[in-house]
Amino acid sequence: MTVKNAAADVLAAVSVMTHAQTAVARLNPLNAPMTLEQLRQRADMIDKVIRARAKLQQLRNRAAALEDALDRFKARREAKRA
Repeated sequence: MTVKNAAADVLAAVSVMTHAQTAVARLNPLNAPMTLEQLRQRADMIDKVIRARAKLQQLRNRAAALEDALDRFKARREAKRA
């Protein structure tokens, strides 16, 4: 995964979270009576948002690890040239 791909993945995850936030805003408030189907949909949406946040954090961590690995590789390559 390149940094460019990581950036694209992060943008996709942010897009999903933005869509989820919009969808959650349209749901009935918790104090309003909800049908069993509405409760299921709300729980599914919350689960999707939590999973998207976790994936976004994984992407950030992976991008940072790859950047570090690239820096170490470049340093070793320069050390071999010297």
